[in-house]
Amino acid sequence: MKRIKKSPLGVITTGLTLFVIGFGPAGCTSLTESKTDTVSITVDPHITREIQGISDLERKRYFAISDSGTNFDNKVKDPELYDYLVNELNISFGRSLGPVQSVTHWNKLVEEDPNRPGYANIEKLKADLAKRSTQPSERMRRDFGDNLNVATHGHQQAYPKFMGEHMSEEAKKAHHAHHLPENIDAAVELAVAVFQNNYNDFSRPAYYEPVNEPHWSYAGDQQLADWHMQLNEAFDEQVPDVEVGGLCMSVSYMYDHNYRAWNGLKKFIDNTDASLDFYSFHVYDYLNFEDGEFNGRIQTGLPMEGVLDLVQNYTVIEHGKEVPIVISEHGGYVTGNHGKSGDEIAEEIAQQYFPGEGFDWEVKKRSIMNFNGVSSMLASTMNFMDHPHTVQKAVPFMLLESFSWDPKYYASLYTPYNFEDKSQWVPSRNLDFYEFFRDLNGRRVLVESGSPDIQTQAFVEGNKLHVLLNNLWTEPEALSFDLPLAQHYSVRRLGRNADFTPYVLDEEVKSLKDLTIQGREALIITAEYKKPISQDEVVNEIPYYGNKVIFPVEANGQNEAMITVPDPSEIEYATLRIGFRRPVGTNYSLSVKFNGHPVDMPVEKSASRLEGNSDFATTRIASIDPSWIQNENTVTTSFPDGKEGTIGSVVLRAATVVQ
Repeated sequence: MKRIKKSPLGVITTGLTLFVIGFGPAGCTSLTESKTDTVSITVDPHITREIQGISDLERKRYFAISDSGTNFDNKVKDPELYDYLVNELNISFGRSLGPVQSVTHWNKLVEEDPNRPGYANIEKLKADLAKRSTQPSERMRRDFGDNLNVATHGHQQAYPKFMGEHMSEEAKKAHHAHHLPENIDAAVELAVAVFQNNYNDFSRPAYYEPVNEPHWSYAGDQQLADWHMQLNEAFDEQVPDVEVGGLCMSVSYMYDHNYRAWNGLKKFIDNTDASLDFYSFHVYDYLNFEDGEFNGRIQTGLPMEGVLDLVQNYTVIEHGKEVPIVISEHGGYVTGNHGKSGDEIAEEIAQQYFPGEGFDWEVKKRSIMNFNGVSSMLASTMNFMDHPHTVQKAVPFMLLESFSWDPKYYASLYTPYNFEDKSQWVPSRNLDFYEFFRDLNGRRVLVESGSPDIQTQAFVEGNKLHVLLNNLWTEPEALSFDLPLAQHYSVRRLGRNADFTPYVLDEEVKSLKDLTIQGREALIITAEYKKPISQDEVVNEIPYYGNKVIFPVEANGQNEAMITVPDPSEIEYATLRIGFRRPVGTNYSLSVKFNGHPVDMPVEKSASRLEGNSDFATTRIASIDPSWIQNENTVTTSFPDGKEGTIGSVVLRAATVVQ
């Protein structure tokens, strides 16, 4: 790769040199001052970075609200509010609930067919739904295109009792209400009729999860798998614009209890022969407030990289292919498992830093919890952006409003004034997520962070370069930049104040010298140039997967995984990604050799935040010298403290020039 080139923008700039995370970029000449105690951010906006052929940012994948969109312009009657959400924040829609239950329970339109016991009267249902048919407004069609691109998931008891109830023994023992329809043929027929007749082409969901967060015991139940497979087959034939998938698993900590938590999704994938249109789970950080900080069971950020790799590593080994992923909910909240609810904790913090009372004070108090959810969503969104080849949709769990059933619900964008006056919509700081990302667009370009704690992405949009940084650690980091000199810089910050309330700030800066990112802060740095930024080169990253997953490294031992790379001669750069877990209380370090060459895997400063109830889990990512890569590659792992651990996944992402 060229080291120094003449930039079409009229300045001399260095070409990007990828380096092991934690190292400085050897051989680079930065346009801004670089200090040994700073984190280096290196960007080449002239090199488009594809991942499995994908480089363009698709906003509808990441920046939706948890709303179906079907009644949006009737809900949001204020034209200024509509304009703010749609045209300023550029929201889209992401999630609806209960597609079958809406006709079976809420509107009671389903009756048993007298001529077919156990089946719904489909002809009557079609006639009733035809009377309720509606079309979107011209404004909605203009603003959101041909389809709302929503993921919908069904309730656990959505199907009528005359179809029978299949219930696992474990669910019965736990007195858990979840059951599945016994008569799969009848259930599939009903679902097809609902999706054909209760939606139009604009409103029909793009993704369908038949059941939301089923009881854990159903993951390995063949009834659940057969139901999904028959739905998938029927929809392919009769409702082809809707993709069917699951398990809609409630958690994503696949590494929990030495990867035993992975067994649920694994069994479901195997039982469906990896044949569904997509596979799904929900991603949440479960937080507690301890020692003056919000920590807990962190799944976003570095742990999530390993989870996303694990799913694909496994399916490639066992089923010969990667599988699409849909995340129909992601976020973070204080669970209250340690005694106090999020609201109680926010109350204590607020009384300490800004004591008061009344509705305005209550809104400010609630913003403490808002920040935690937004910060978790931001971290996971950065994860999903780096997996565009597999993550098809990722919906932040943020409702437009919850006036009718819980005006104080933690995950709402708006609350009624004083939690009672529904005529006045009061914004929450949950909107900060959409404020932060409101104008992000473009094609992905090469960027590298000198710290495993700082997530990075970069996009070029015309004459603008957008550099995204998210600090997973709680302490500030000084930054230095290597990128083409621009005519104008602006910085958007999303973070929290000393009193734990959030801020979103936009500021103009003369240069990027001496820029600092605060603890738990995210930045979008926009550099503007006189001319559109040229695309001089396109590289495409392809993941190559190890030959095994979830393998132990015994005490004082080591283990190996093999990675096959068909043609290593054309590789421009490569990164090795290793997801692993260790028992809580063991050392965080991991020792790695790639074909006998030691690979430096620096420990993230945020490692202490990644200890859950029983496991420490993370993903280490480091650059590999392309000259080391062969057709058959050996990755050797061990733990320097001599204690045991488990490797979840081993993946090599290798890039070649395609243009």
